[in-house]
Amino acid sequence: MANLMSGNARMYIFKIGVCITLITHYVFTIASYSEHGYAGFFPPFEQSNTTQIFSDLVIGLSLVNIWVFYDLRRRGKSMLWFVLHLAGTALAGSFVPLVYFLLRPATEAVVPADAV
Repeated sequence: MANLMSGNARMYIFKIGVCITLITHYVFTIASYSEHGYAGFFPPFEQSNTTQIFSDLVIGLSLVNIWVFYDLRRRGKSMLWFVLHLAGTALAGSFVPLVYFLLRPATEAVVPADAV
């Protein structure tokens, strides 16, 4: 079956999805913050379900951070960007990876593997 969409069209649709996710997550975060305050972002670890959800979030964001590391390295970017990404993720959660996906160029020259 022939490819019905070009790479640019797929990236455009992907970025629209990221924008929708980012806006929805932002609205939900602001609503949660206004109801519970900043302390509400850190769950009580006495209950196993909140601990499980928190650990699931940490695992998911860790996998995204590993992907970002290899993506930045493959594109020949400074590892300072990765350190900033890690710090931002620790402070702002999944907002930073969503913004990374939104701002990351669709096509860019790839540095050869032996040059990294």
